[in-house]
Amino acid sequence: MSTHHAPRTTVSPSPPAGTQSPILDVTARPTYIPDYATPRFRLTPPHFAYVKIAEGCNHPCSFCIIPRMRGSHRSRTQSDIVAEAKALLADGVKELNLISQDSTYYGLDLRPNHSRAISSPEKFSAASKSLAADATTICTLLRELNSLAGDFWIRLLYTHPAHWTDELIETIRDCPKVARYVDIPLQHIHDNMLERMRRETSKQYIVDLLAKIRAGVPGITLRTTFIVGFPGETEKCFEDLLEFIRQTRFERLGVFAYSKEDGTRAGSMAGQLSEKVKQRRRELAMAGQHKVAVNVAESFMGRTINVLVEGKANSKQLSGAKVSSWEHGLLRDQETSDSRLGSGDYWVARGEADAPDIDGRVYIRGKAAVGGFARVKIIGHTDYDLIAEPARREANLRRA
Repeated sequence: MSTHHAPRTTVSPSPPAGTQSPILDVTARPTYIPDYATPRFRLTPPHFAYVKIAEGCNHPCSFCIIPRMRGSHRSRTQSDIVAEAKALLADGVKELNLISQDSTYYGLDLRPNHSRAISSPEKFSAASKSLAADATTICTLLRELNSLAGDFWIRLLYTHPAHWTDELIETIRDCPKVARYVDIPLQHIHDNMLERMRRETSKQYIVDLLAKIRAGVPGITLRTTFIVGFPGETEKCFEDLLEFIRQTRFERLGVFAYSKEDGTRAGSMAGQLSEKVKQRRRELAMAGQHKVAVNVAESFMGRTINVLVEGKANSKQLSGAKVSSWEHGLLRDQETSDSRLGSGDYWVARGEADAPDIDGRVYIRGKAAVGGFARVKIIGHTDYDLIAEPARREANLRRA
C-alpha cells in the first residue's frame, strides 16, 4: 500500500533466523487507487462497462462511513482513464459508466498544493474558478472521451449537488455522446435534515441548481435518491420532502429507509426513529413517485428513441415488469395484468434515460441485435417500463 501523504506504521514480524525481516507499510487512511495497469475482471455484459475515475471522498456526511473506509478523494489521471476507455471501446463496449464516490470532484485534487476543505458549493466554486487553463476536471475528461471515435454513450454517475458548475452543464449539452442523464443523490430537501446530514447544501440551492440543469440541457433525465426516517426527521420535514417530490417530478427516483451505521455521527444522534415509521415513510414517498413515474412513461408514447439492446427478454423479466423491486418499483400496479405486453418474443433494452441495474427498461416487440443500438418507437408502457417496436427506418443513431 502507498504511504503518500499519510501517517505510516511499520510492522516487522519476527522472521526465522537467517532471513530478512519483511516490512509492511500500513497507512491510517487508504491512499491506493487502481490504474489502467491494474488487472481487472469485468463482470458486466460485453456492451457496457463501469469506469472508476476516482476513489475516496472528502464529504463529511453524517450518515456515511466511506471517507474513513476509503480515504480522501483521489483522482486517476485523465490519460489513464482515456487509455482504459479506448481499450473498452475497441472490445465492443457501447456504454461507459463513469463512477466514483463524487464524480463532480474529479481532478480537483490533482491541482498543485490542493486543499481537501473545499466541499461546500462556495469553496468548490472558488477553487474551480482559480484553476489553470489546462487543469484536469470532469469537464475536460468528458470532452476528451466524447472526442473518441465510435458510437457509444458516456454516462456520468454519482455527482454531488455541491460540486456542479455552469461549465459542467454546458459540457453535457455540447457533447453528443454524453447521456442526457443526471445522477445526483440529494438525500433530503428540508434544511434541518440537510444540516443534520451535513450535506453542505440548502433547499434553495438545490431548487435553483435543478432548474439551471433542466434549462441548460433540455430533455435531460434527473435521477436522485432520498433517505427517509433519518434521526430527527419530523412529520413536517417528511411532508416537505413529499411535496418536493410531487413538485419537482424527477424522471427517476429511489428512496431508502435510514439504516444506522456504526462509527458515524448519525448513528449516535438522538431522535432515532422506529423501523415501522421508517418503512411507512418510504412507502409513502415511493407512492408519490409512482404517480410521477406513470406520467413520465406516458410522455414517451409515440416517440422514436435510441436504445441499447441488452438481450432477449425471458419470462422472469417480462413478469418483473409488473413486480416490485428493491429500489425503483416498490408500488407497481399489482391489479394490472401482463396483457399490455402481449404475446411473442421481446427484447430488453435501455434508453438514454436508463442506467444499468437501477432504472427502467424498454421491451422491444420484435427482433433486435444484442449489444448494439437500435431505433425504436414507443407503443406502450407499464408503470416504470416502456414497450416498443423497431422503427420503420431503423438507424444506428445515438440519440432521438
